[in-house]
Amino acid sequence: MSKRAVLEVIALGVEDAVAAQAGGADRLELVTDMAADGLTPPVETFAGIRAAVDIDLRVMLRLAEGFAVGDVGELVRR
Repeated sequence: MSKRAVLEVIALGVEDAVAAQAGGADRLELVTDMAADGLTPPVETFAGIRAAVDIDLRVMLRLAEGFAVGDVGELVRR
């Protein structure tokens, strides 16, 4: 098992994702609205990034600012 640290970079869109991969990122955290500490990005953003890069992705699953437990049903409906 490698002891090398994993470089995870936040990506807000395709341009961020491509630059992060080119810069050596091992994986991306996909978010939107950094002013709210990162919210769930639109599915179109996810699809564009997935098509543009071939590194691991982690997608933020949070619909509202703050860190309270949310409504899973609302997340699924979006």
